Amino acid sequence: MDIKNLCSLIDERKDELFALLSSLLKINSESFVTHGNEEECARFVQKLCEEIGLETELYSPLDVEGFENHPDYMPNHGLENRYNVAAIYKGLEDVNELMLMGHTDTVAIGDISKWERDPLSGEIVDGKIYGRGASDDKYALATVIFLMKLLREKGFVPKKNMVFAAYSDEEYGGSHGALASVLRYPCDKIVNLDCGQDQIWHCGTGGGEVKYFFHTKEIADSAEKAARAIGIVLDVLADFKENRRKELSANPYYKGTIIPDTALRYMGVKAGSDGSDLGDGFVYFVYYTEKGREEINAEFDYFHEIIKERLDKIGVVGDGFVPNTRFFHYVHCEPDSDEVKLMLEVSSEVGATVPMVVGSCLSDLSVINKFGSNKAYGYGAGRDFSQVGGAHQPNEYIDCDKFVEFTKTVGAFILKVLG
Repeated sequence: MDIKNLCSLIDERKDELFALLSSLLKINSESFVTHGNEEECARFVQKLCEEIGLETELYSPLDVEGFENHPDYMPNHGLENRYNVAAIYKGLEDVNELMLMGHTDTVAIGDISKWERDPLSGEIVDGKIYGRGASDDKYALATVIFLMKLLREKGFVPKKNMVFAAYSDEEYGGSHGALASVLRYPCDKIVNLDCGQDQIWHCGTGGGEVKYFFHTKEIADSAEKAARAIGIVLDVLADFKENRRKELSANPYYKGTIIPDTALRYMGVKAGSDGSDLGDGFVYFVYYTEKGREEINAEFDYFHEIIKERLDKIGVVGDGFVPNTRFFHYVHCEPDSDEVKLMLEVSSEVGATVPMVVGSCLSDLSVINKFGSNKAYGYGAGRDFSQVGGAHQPNEYIDCDKFVEFTKTVGAFILKVLG
């Protein structure tokens, strides 16, 4: 099969693609950090892949040998019941060459009153497909399953194996599913299909989410001291923020982007708890860096000592920095690598929007690129978090035309790499 014929076939059968995504969106697969609802979705994906005639495996990340001793393993994510699916499209040579990845879990649906459409309906209206996960990341699952079905029906036999990884525990800084996928099924080339629309993420910042906790020395009948402590912590962290801004401003992959100026963002502050625990509080923030874990921890130790000294003067104890997510490693592949250039070429060939090659913030590239392949990058069709109906937003949707463009590009890429 050539690219032109594949694109024509995708156009002819695009309603099947839309229906497949709709069926995936009907399955609740919310993540809640310490546990998740991925199992039903994972079993559904496995069944579809088996019907295509592919070799499959359903497994927990904990089934990967030595997983709990891996330096990037974090306990308390309920991985026993959070399953990955691997589907192998066998080639003439039984060697795993290309992995295409997408995650099964979604963020929580949230306040249902903010949704104009049922978040588990998969409703298709006016050229849009609605539902939690439509942009993050079930479009990726539908794309690969649909393409594998078409290619199998047309008798396509790749030169080497293609591995489809539908993985768990992505949201809220999990990354265990992605890590397990690349450890269990090593591949030379990896594309993570969890990325912004019309973008290639060749680079991912390091960093993570952190809380700084504190409490008053004496029993408190007012949250006043804890509230004053928030200001002190913010004041000291201004220097940490400036360090991150300077660091990323000097990075050629981020220079001139919004990333350096947003390299520390506050996610929440708290003093007291609605009338109780009035002496307790925290400052919650996300930060981006290209530094390693040890260097960042040394900075946290330095700023912790400054904060403790200042808090002590108002009768407050600084308890220290506590990670709220994993530490994300700074990773990149070259923006002009052969693998990236090939995706750009095929997108143009199929008439899709040629993606921008940019750096991302925190993403699963942290483990995929570091422990899987240094050629790995992200390519996607997901609508941005900042857009109405974008990823993680109420009324999340994906545009059908963009969805088809994306599917054609990924299909053409498969043919170029494995044909």
